[in-house]
Amino acid sequence: MAVPAMLPRQAAVVDCGTSSVRAYIAEIRGDDQLIIEDLSYPIDLTTGFTAEKLDRESMDGVIEAFAAIAKTATEYGVAQLRSVATSALREASNSDVLVELLRSRVGVDLEIIDSAEEARLYFEALRVVLAKTGTTLDGTNLMIDLGGGSSSLSLIRGGKLVHSVDEHFGTVRLCEQFKDLRDSDDFAITVDRYSLGAAKMMLSRMPDAKPERLVVTGGEIRRLLSLLQPRLKGKLIAPLPAAKVEDWCARMQPLTPLQRGEACKTDAQHAMLMMPAGCLVRHLCALTGIDTVLVPQMTLRDGLLADLLPGAHGPHHLDKDHLIAEAQQLVRRYGGNLEYAENTANLAVQIFDQTRPLHGLDDRHRTLLEFSALVHDIGSYINVRNRHKHTMYVIQSADIAGLSKGEKEMVAHVARYHRRSPPQSHHTAFQSLPRRNRVVVAHLAAILRLAYALDVERSQRIRKLRCEVARNRLLIHVDRRQIALERWSLAGKSQMFDEVFGLKAQVVPLEEA
Repeated sequence: MAVPAMLPRQAAVVDCGTSSVRAYIAEIRGDDQLIIEDLSYPIDLTTGFTAEKLDRESMDGVIEAFAAIAKTATEYGVAQLRSVATSALREASNSDVLVELLRSRVGVDLEIIDSAEEARLYFEALRVVLAKTGTTLDGTNLMIDLGGGSSSLSLIRGGKLVHSVDEHFGTVRLCEQFKDLRDSDDFAITVDRYSLGAAKMMLSRMPDAKPERLVVTGGEIRRLLSLLQPRLKGKLIAPLPAAKVEDWCARMQPLTPLQRGEACKTDAQHAMLMMPAGCLVRHLCALTGIDTVLVPQMTLRDGLLADLLPGAHGPHHLDKDHLIAEAQQLVRRYGGNLEYAENTANLAVQIFDQTRPLHGLDDRHRTLLEFSALVHDIGSYINVRNRHKHTMYVIQSADIAGLSKGEKEMVAHVARYHRRSPPQSHHTAFQSLPRRNRVVVAHLAAILRLAYALDVERSQRIRKLRCEVARNRLLIHVDRRQIALERWSLAGKSQMFDEVFGLKAQVVPLEEA
């Protein structure tokens, strides 16, 4: 019997940025989507990062824009709407007031996403573009979305998003910082010099990346592409030669604001915003030796739409392969022993798989355990003493795309409790977790402690194990005869497993079975 085709459905996605609120009204048709309306409403949220506070006029402008979008969405019969906000609202101390006003007055839930989720959305948008164009990005690629308030940086290696950070470099932000110089000869030179520092900072935050390609997106870079590569208009992903950008920057530097507008076939304001974009690309190419930048035609809204396609995992979610690649990158970043970390993770998931009837956790929890096991020792980079606590706050402070806020906290706590004291009543961070998450952390941390105990020598001599429950004990069979060290280590690290599972863990050589 033929499977009936999925009926088209209407959806709306909204991106509240620094200088505009933009929305797509789309029809989702199976694995594709049709943009019915592309809406844009100008706003000014620069006070979000200049004064770190939104004024009432700015809030009213956002509310009016969302009201208009909501009205259009209703007219199209939209049943699903997701709206997000980025850097300006992330930095504004009173952004919660705006979120509540939108909920009460317009009936819209605005989510202020962190930089990791922003990077994931751009990555999902890029994957759609690559699939449509049959393009592959092998090797190491650095993707930068150059926004108005900040830039989102993503390291893509082997097709996987392995690392993401954000940088306070945005076209609107930069022009606002140097607004007193806009009409002077110093403006272009100052922007260029500042952009050089930003480019160096961005690359320093990817110290072992050595990107083979630069993928740059954002409104101003798309404008620059249209200006310098007019024949490529309409292409979903197009090359922008570094030499052309270099030449353009040199030509723009001595011009007045009005002259720049004329030369760029736009107004003085947009030409001014293009300057930081061009200068940043120029310096990134010079510093990396890359001669061509790839510019995809995509926005954050395309990533939001990608989350609505059949089979998509949805917000704050990347599949296991991407998360494990991120964890491995964290180990490298903090100078860890990746072979040791991977073996610890391998032992942990073996114990997890063979004790499923005891804990009843699912595959997502298995991935969280594997992630935690990989990164459990990265706190040693700061100090070996209390390294478990250092690991916890490193994870909490890191940009980890594909984990929800709750999952990230669970990973941080599982890694924190891999050694020393188990959770205590006075551990306020642990006690503040939802009850279900505390239970998951306790189960996963107890398992991780066993895996950690089995390689105290850090030689990976035990790689395979077999678990057996017998007479209130968990027998961990290993293929080694000499296990005195492992028995000693496990005896000191298995108390939490005993408390959580009600079983005393014991390591035995296979010959004793």
